Amino acid sequence: MSNKRNWKQFASGLGVALGATALASLLSLNLSLFKSLENSAADIRIAAMQPPEPQSEQIVVAALTEDTLKQFAYRSPVDREFLAQLLIELEAKGAKAVGLDVLIDSPTEESKDQLLAKTLREMTIPVFVSYTVTKAIVDEDQLEYLNVFVPENLRAAANLATDPFDGTVRWIFPGENEPGMPMGFARRGAQIMGVNSNKEWTQIAWRPHAADGATPFKTFPAHAIKVMPKAWFEGKIVLIGAVLSITDKHRTPLAIVDDGDDGVMPGILVQAHGLSQLIEHRQPHVITTEKIVLISLLMALIGISIGLLGRGLLISVSVGFCTVFALWLIGFFGFRAGLPLLPLVGPTLSMAFALWMMDMLIGRAERKQRQFIQGAFSRYVAPAVVDRLVENPESLSISGVRQDATFIFSDIAGFTTLSEELPSEKLSEVLNSYLDGGCETVFKYAGTVDKFIGDAIMAVFNAPMPQPDHVSRAVRCALELDAYCEEFRKQQNAQGIKLGVTRIGVHSGSATIGNFGSHNRMDFTALGDTVNTAARTEGVNKYFGTRICCTQEVVAKCDPDINFMPIGDVVLKGKVTAVTLYTPVTQERADSAYFKDYMTMYQGLAEKSMTHVDLQSTDYTDPQGIAQRVLEMERTYPDEALVHFHAERVKQGLLTTRVVMEDK
Repeated sequence: MSNKRNWKQFASGLGVALGATALASLLSLNLSLFKSLENSAADIRIAAMQPPEPQSEQIVVAALTEDTLKQFAYRSPVDREFLAQLLIELEAKGAKAVGLDVLIDSPTEESKDQLLAKTLREMTIPVFVSYTVTKAIVDEDQLEYLNVFVPENLRAAANLATDPFDGTVRWIFPGENEPGMPMGFARRGAQIMGVNSNKEWTQIAWRPHAADGATPFKTFPAHAIKVMPKAWFEGKIVLIGAVLSITDKHRTPLAIVDDGDDGVMPGILVQAHGLSQLIEHRQPHVITTEKIVLISLLMALIGISIGLLGRGLLISVSVGFCTVFALWLIGFFGFRAGLPLLPLVGPTLSMAFALWMMDMLIGRAERKQRQFIQGAFSRYVAPAVVDRLVENPESLSISGVRQDATFIFSDIAGFTTLSEELPSEKLSEVLNSYLDGGCETVFKYAGTVDKFIGDAIMAVFNAPMPQPDHVSRAVRCALELDAYCEEFRKQQNAQGIKLGVTRIGVHSGSATIGNFGSHNRMDFTALGDTVNTAARTEGVNKYFGTRICCTQEVVAKCDPDINFMPIGDVVLKGKVTAVTLYTPVTQERADSAYFKDYMTMYQGLAEKSMTHVDLQSTDYTDPQGIAQRVLEMERTYPDEALVHFHAERVKQGLLTTRVVMEDK
């Protein structure tokens, strides 16, 4: 049976992992929001965390700058005679090849056009010239002129490959992807340099600056090249293109931290990065889609493992957050150390989805378990209701009556974790025994067990049968229930079963009580804010370290021979008015020195009522020694949770009984 259950858990977990991975991959690879986040995470690493590299020794950029263009009568098109003379000059200086990133798509002065056309055809060194057939760039007339002016063997596609999600240039444009389109500009330059490349879209491995801050490529103003030394160009591949302030500028991944020419880069420099990558055989930093999915699957499996630990949602989320944080640290600092660009957003989503799905799966299992427990113990639910139905069959009508009642809610701390640790048979044995004793205690005081919610008990007094002393009866029941639960817990702990303490809440007020449901199935229960408050009263015990918590309404209506210790004037979350909460004590406890000392200490705090006090300040005065009395109480009674609670508040400068709850 255990093996079958383990296999079922394994199959469910694997299904969740695959589902989380598929969903995360689908979103991170296709949805613009997550794709943009993934790109940003990669861009930050590319822009800020690459180790420096020496300046390229093979590529030189001849930049058409503002100073270059202002010497001509017109800025555009670029003076064709100047371009021809520049090509001749570079040939004379021994350039190995020249790439002209100027789109010659319209006529200018005829003599100058003819000179440039003649020069292109007569160059003795390899030349490649920008060309495109993309209709968004050139119309039919411009394309016709291009075809005439630029010989087919000199053509190189000038297009840049931009990301459709954010318009960032990320890839080397391969070209040859539509009729008439030649090889991409960078690929054509690499081919001339003896390096062949494939037609796939290859991510650009952006060349970082040198350690001394030098730019990746030597860049010289085109109009000054004629006076520069031959050695600066000899044996180099020279790229000619515009480096202007407002034209031919393209966003790159470096823009995330740089708003200059690295961030919004001239097209000729983009081509230089691509060409440099190809001729130096540098690989892009990215990994394949298959590996991205595998990393997402790994994170999903870790998420499943965290969920299967069954330590609760808070622990699962905390451990999951730490795992994701570690992934991001590895992703960023590992990149500087030489790792590729690990995906971060997709695996993070995969982890989140896995934790969420596991929480839903475990929650569903817990709900089924609670339903089974409720069915198995249905004979314990409201026996007084059965008697009343036997005597009065007409009470089966679906109706409710608003009346005063007192409610007890109890719950075992950490029961969900325990239920995952214990074998089913042992869990049933422990829970059956615990609920048997709890029900007997409730029945002893003529209470009605309204329902079980797993390990939790909800009991009501003054319904369905009237009980004039229902408030005192409920408090005495709570005290005896606490004694029984503590004894039961100690017995189980001695046997190695880590059963937590039982927390009990008691509240009294008006509620609608009766049969609710359908003609085929109905329950005797209570509805209203009083019931909700009673449940919340049980929950606040965890905050104060108490095991029983009663509201002011209970204390006000209770017999005077029952003793209470005030917990604090509590402002519940979402409320503005403070309500005093109490914990009841036995007569033996009320006769103890601790009870008297605590009441004196609490009275002093209530009268002092100061918040945010610096106890070490010379301006602080405490003639009655309230703060010291509280701290002395903690030393005298180190095992008393309420004393410890108030002492911790005093250490924070809170000399008051007013407690503002941040959580429900």
